[in-house]
Amino acid sequence: MPELPEVQTVINGLNNLVLGKEIKELVELRHNTIEWQIPVTNLGKIELITRRGKYIIIQTSKNYKLVIHLRMTGKLIFETNLNKTAVHIRAEIIFTDKTKLIFDDIRTFGKIQIMKSADEVEAFNRLGVEPLSLEFDEKYLGKILTKKTAPVKNILLDQQVIAGLGNIYAAEILYRCKLDPRKPGSKLKAADINKIVKYTKEILKEAIKNNGTTISDYRNVEDKTGEFQNFLKVYGKKNCECGAVISKIKQAGRSTYFCEKCQK
Repeated sequence: MPELPEVQTVINGLNNLVLGKEIKELVELRHNTIEWQIPVTNLGKIELITRRGKYIIIQTSKNYKLVIHLRMTGKLIFETNLNKTAVHIRAEIIFTDKTKLIFDDIRTFGKIQIMKSADEVEAFNRLGVEPLSLEFDEKYLGKILTKKTAPVKNILLDQQVIAGLGNIYAAEILYRCKLDPRKPGSKLKAADINKIVKYTKEILKEAIKNNGTTISDYRNVEDKTGEFQNFLKVYGKKNCECGAVISKIKQAGRSTYFCEKCQK
């Protein structure tokens, strides 16, 4: 699933390629891909593209917004040829200048919601703080961790605690912090919490700078892979830089990679 850096990379690409374009029509090519919460005949021009957690929010000049969740395998691909398509195309956002965005999704879990700009997105009420915001600090995280006995890796993946953080980056953050992912949140010291905040921000910024991580399906809006997979230290690796074999376990249904020698 695309995580925060991948979603932000998509947004950066959209800001370069479609900001200011006028939407001519939305074409749904697979049922239940587009959810129209209100009937709309003219969406207007794209004025602002932002993010909340793993959601893409496109604001238009007619006071509507498109809320896009890529889910596991969704991609937005910018195309200048209206006749060109994609293998797993689910919908198209067609612009008046004869360019378009293709919504491609192998697993078909992705969604595009259309609503008024002022309308509340219910899913946002369940999201925690943005990890790159000032609100995400040692005080915020410490207050949460001291009350939780769950493994620290599981807590980092909880979208109600931190919005947008996913499995790959949680593993890399804990590796850089030299923390065992199985350690209960309530057992972490102040110095550990400081490291988590510090390296969360550092790693996410590094990943955005390198256009995200491509393990399998992720592509940016120009259908190109990310580059941060070339800088991963533990996720998907067989051996640590220290020479030890990387351990792989299951936590909350997800694969966890860590070095038992370095992460104690």
